[in-house]
Amino acid sequence: MNFKQHQKIMKIFATLLLAVIYLNTERLYAQNTEPIANRIKAMSKETDPEKNAANMIAIIKDYGLDSVKNAEDIDVLKGEVALSYLNVNAFQKFEAYIRLIKNKFNQTSYMNMGAYNLFRDKKNLAYAETIAKRTIDLYDSFKNDPLARPSGFDRDDWNRFMKMAAFPYYETYAQILHANGKDDAALNYQELALKGQDIDQLDIPSAELYAILLANSGQDDKAYNLLLKMVGTGKSTPAMKELLKKLYIKKGGLQTGADSLLDSLQTNVNQAYLKQIEKKMFNNLTAIPFTLKDLQGNRISLSDLKGKVVVLDFWATWCFPCIASMPAMEKLTKKHPDVVFLFIDTEEQGTDIPTKVRSFIKSHGYDFHVLLDLPAANNPKIFPVAAAYKLNGIPAKVVIDKYGKQLFLTAGYSSDEELTNEMEAMIKIAKQQ
Repeated sequence: MNFKQHQKIMKIFATLLLAVIYLNTERLYAQNTEPIANRIKAMSKETDPEKNAANMIAIIKDYGLDSVKNAEDIDVLKGEVALSYLNVNAFQKFEAYIRLIKNKFNQTSYMNMGAYNLFRDKKNLAYAETIAKRTIDLYDSFKNDPLARPSGFDRDDWNRFMKMAAFPYYETYAQILHANGKDDAALNYQELALKGQDIDQLDIPSAELYAILLANSGQDDKAYNLLLKMVGTGKSTPAMKELLKKLYIKKGGLQTGADSLLDSLQTNVNQAYLKQIEKKMFNNLTAIPFTLKDLQGNRISLSDLKGKVVVLDFWATWCFPCIASMPAMEKLTKKHPDVVFLFIDTEEQGTDIPTKVRSFIKSHGYDFHVLLDLPAANNPKIFPVAAAYKLNGIPAKVVIDKYGKQLFLTAGYSSDEELTNEMEAMIKIAKQQ
């Protein structure tokens, strides 16, 4: 999974992760000290905060990190320790480590991550609200302070970055306020988050929250027009569609009219996707043959599936966008029983990969047909089938027609709605070949 794909599914943290993790660890990679970055990554997965505090001290010692020269990198370590304390509700320890972070922007980044994590996990929302408000107050205190700019960060880039940072800070606070039943205040901060943005370019979570807050504040027409645009372009959720129907009826329409409206909008979306997808279709490209074992040990060959439309879904247990896309993919498998869906686990790390993947599928209750693209014997960094299809990242979907021709290759995940519309268009074209 490359960063651009991760950024698309996690817009709320795009700014933060870019600045705090990728930029701050860039020097470590450049100095051929990849083990440091790997150890920092491991800290984000550690559940014991005391162990993480010890890990931070060990990393600083092992690699001779200087408190001045490597201040940004040490900030990252402190931030990871802070989050691990927050995860076990040790709020005082969380705040203590946040205060140890030298750069104020890094402080707000980790404070916002903490607030969002609590919101995401639906726990301690009162404290989440407190952190989110403190994040905004701190951001306001230094956003125009030139001393807050990290060393090595271009001035113009920093100024642009600070403007971008307002979005996740305000939206996180708006989400938490809404969860706490404070919709008037939530609407105010959501509008601050979206200030200057083109409404037509809003991502789905932002638009959904904005529409709900508008409707709850009595601004029905504004909410209706926003939903009409979003649903009409295929960028919506079931909740947004239901709210659109509710507002349609509230404006004097009938239930049958509301259903017809949504059907009409979806028809337009389907036609638009077909036109868009047709432009991406490969011309006379034979799908690369492969034989892989499934979780039951059976050998599955692509060549045996000629006569069927085949969808390959490349994924891994560590890939959050892959996992996020699975519910929508499950619905597609049930809607198209005549299509062969093969979920190819690839780029998996560690030992005993079959057991790890089998456990994941069982724990999530999926009945996918999973194949294992195991690392090459002579090079554990090469996963043969993924390499053969020249994937730039995962999740990735390949659509193959009944003649064995590869028609499409698509990567990334943004939302269930967009994934479903895209896959429906590809499958329809493949069936018509």
